[in-house]
Amino acid sequence: MNNFTFCLLFIISLGLYSQEKEFSELEEIKLKMTQINEAFIAKDTSALSKLLHRDLSLGHSNGWLETKPDLLQTLINQGVLYTHIEMKGEPEIHFTSENLITTRRNINVSGVVNNTPFDVKLNILEIWICEGNEWQLLARQSVNRKE
Repeated sequence: MNNFTFCLLFIISLGLYSQEKEFSELEEIKLKMTQINEAFIAKDTSALSKLLHRDLSLGHSNGWLETKPDLLQTLINQGVLYTHIEMKGEPEIHFTSENLITTRRNINVSGVVNNTPFDVKLNILEIWICEGNEWQLLARQSVNRKE
């Protein structure tokens, strides 16, 4: 095998490895999205502690801002009860770097806040960071979706 053929095969294999890695990370992020939705509904603060980055910044569609400790405390104190979270369509996932991903997705959410029921349709922008081989949600901003 000459050097040109070897180099060509090497470059092709690197491209295939990169695509395979990106595909597995794409599936992992989709799974994390589902896990976060389920943890909100179940008030599973243990799961959320693992899924949410220590420096989380979460902006709600009503302008309410929360950090990770704020969010976990609100769930514990019954401030918000999520009863249904449904992802609508496929999320857009963009690999910004090896350890940073941005996503856009639409969700429909039902629940109760301070004894008042709510149903909202949201556009979500999320930033995911990978630290120690674990993807965690670093930032999330939601806005009301018009249909």
